[in-house]
Amino acid sequence: MKRVFSRKTKGGGVRFGRKHGLAAVVCLTALALCLVACAPAAAPQADGSGATPVAETGEDGGADGGQSFSTAADFTEHSTGLYPDIQRNAEFQNSGNRGCAACHDDLFTLDKNNGSFVHITNQVGMKKGTYNGDCVVCHFSKAGTAGNIMSENIHVRHYGSTEFVNANGNCWSCHVTDTDDEGNIVMKLFEDIQYDARYGGYPNEDEVDIDWLTRHGWDEGTFSGVVRLAEPQVSFEVDQNASAEEAEFNILNFERIDGNDTYDALEKSVADGSYRLKVTGVGKSGEYTIDDLKAMPQTEFTAAQMCLVAGYNTAMLDNMPMKGVRLADFIEAVGGVDAGVNTITPVACDGWTAIFPGGSTDLQAYLDNDAVIVLEAYGHDLSIYQGGPVKIFVPGTGGTATVRNLVGLDFSQTDNPPSYSDVAAGLLEVNKTINLDTSWFDNDGVQGKVGEPLVMEGAAWGWTFGEDFKYEVDKILVSFDYGKNWVEVDSPDSFDPYQWTHFTMTWTPDKAGTYVVKAKAVSKDGVEQGKDANIIVQVSE
Repeated sequence: MKRVFSRKTKGGGVRFGRKHGLAAVVCLTALALCLVACAPAAAPQADGSGATPVAETGEDGGADGGQSFSTAADFTEHSTGLYPDIQRNAEFQNSGNRGCAACHDDLFTLDKNNGSFVHITNQVGMKKGTYNGDCVVCHFSKAGTAGNIMSENIHVRHYGSTEFVNANGNCWSCHVTDTDDEGNIVMKLFEDIQYDARYGGYPNEDEVDIDWLTRHGWDEGTFSGVVRLAEPQVSFEVDQNASAEEAEFNILNFERIDGNDTYDALEKSVADGSYRLKVTGVGKSGEYTIDDLKAMPQTEFTAAQMCLVAGYNTAMLDNMPMKGVRLADFIEAVGGVDAGVNTITPVACDGWTAIFPGGSTDLQAYLDNDAVIVLEAYGHDLSIYQGGPVKIFVPGTGGTATVRNLVGLDFSQTDNPPSYSDVAAGLLEVNKTINLDTSWFDNDGVQGKVGEPLVMEGAAWGWTFGEDFKYEVDKILVSFDYGKNWVEVDSPDSFDPYQWTHFTMTWTPDKAGTYVVKAKAVSKDGVEQGKDANIIVQVSE
């Protein structure tokens, strides 16, 4: 039986219904401005060829340890990187030798090859290369069970690295100096300023600044030479197409418990038919096979999945078509919950439960937000990496409410059961999570040519659950001049709030140069995305 969700709109109409981090990077610490203290102790040794030797970092983390996941540059050799080839970018900014991307092709690949440490992310979405924004959200000051604070680890790791030392790395390889509202000098990550007007020395770049720059020969009105366009000739198409399966985002929870790979055991139980979902606290408590679950009323839907603590312009997202049993229908099929039950505890094979390990959550919140016990994706049974053989999914939320690789569902009575809404609200208050976001599907360095159409894709989405999280996407804003002017792209009222708003932008550039293109979402309540999603585009003649 095929079923669809319905959700009331503000006008009383009905709309029809809509995963998780990586190696952390340097945290935003305030460091002393002392190059001597920051400089590596060892000097690079010449090999007689005139080139500075750079060691390859292998899987064991040491020099020449095997597969390389880094391409370290020499910080003393000036490079403009993706920015215009001018003196300012080479000698005063050295922009090509700064930031994570100067040495690491992709932080996800770096993380997956990081010796004995196994990160929970199995595959990032859209085949993007991840960046530090997907790391610092969890690891800047540790959010819940998100791992340790990585600033100490990353600093020591770099300054204890032969590769970093041989590349003449120092504090400015990763950081920039800036001033706060009181005029104090502070340290930030290079990625925090490289896409903004602050890059190149003018934090405001108002009309007075731009006039000064143009009168002194900076024709683009920026020190960096980045081309500004107040009125770009662009066109947009929007849809809610599902993401391709090969571009999906998936994650495991803890991967290994007590040295055992619980996922291997779970996969084996599916293959030999011994898998059972243990259900307690209902009229027909017991163990249920996958066939038992498939015999219950089925619902098909598509929904956006994103990590609860994904960064802006994240790669940790997709829009997946799924099929399964609505939680409300499941409860009815198993005889209803016992008297007084107000709590649900989904249990994964590795011990993860709702919200936090060992935790439970408010049952009514799951029911109110259309929770589904998912059995299929893309027309086939869920794989282990997709959360199979069974996962519980709450549309419109970050990934915390979703428990994957289920082996149990416990319904019980608890005094004031916690809700994932409470967790999300707390994290939002301290900027540990993002409720409205946009992502480009490309990485920095998109190539275009003058006079030829350039097509770029992206998607925006927002949390849509409970009374406090109504961030349904109303429009997407795109800017080619550091946010001074924006092109508005509407997300139709007919769109399902549980899915993303996918957009395709077509732009035929008429001038060669380097462009920084910004995008951000705006909710139907007028809330703007907190930080722009940025991408660098290079246009040649």
